[in-house]
Amino acid sequence: MKYSVACLLVLLSMSTLSAQTLEGESVIGINAGFSMASALFSLSEIDANVDATTPPAIQATYDYALTNRVSLGGGISYQNFKLAYSNYGEAKESFDVRLSRFNVGLRGLFHYGNSEKMDMYSGLRVGLSKWSLDVGTDDPSFDPPKTAGIVFAPQAILFGMRSYLSGHLGIGGEIAIGAPHVVSFGLHYRF
Repeated sequence: MKYSVACLLVLLSMSTLSAQTLEGESVIGINAGFSMASALFSLSEIDANVDATTPPAIQATYDYALTNRVSLGGGISYQNFKLAYSNYGEAKESFDVRLSRFNVGLRGLFHYGNSEKMDMYSGLRVGLSKWSLDVGTDDPSFDPPKTAGIVFAPQAILFGMRSYLSGHLGIGGEIAIGAPHVVSFGLHYRF
């Protein structure tokens, strides 16, 4: 992950990149994000016979610039987690447990330091996450992970940056606290 952050910073500092938030602009983005839930899932050692798989959260965002400094938008995100059990219980059964999170939210961003080179911003996202669980066994002794159903999911976007490779197509990243991600990278299209 350190390598990815370093590559992003190098790309953003290249002199050929330009960006500036202008009133009335719209920006759509497709991002891959790494979440705290994913990190905890990957680091946890549930059992020696359990393999955890946690791909990044996939996210689509839309932002509309109300002014040169303030934009309002939204985002949707999906992430799944898989626990592959092998040789479980007395029957030595193998099965999967799939946990997924769908998040939808509204986000307000404050853009600062706008220049011809890059658009930097911070903001707040307020949304809901719906957790779902699919257990691949009927074994009554299996105690599946607990899910909370629909939960409030606030996120503080501490720092975001977008830079454009052309007049419309750009790259960017965010560092945040909360759901659906703590770090994300992606492509953006401005119109």
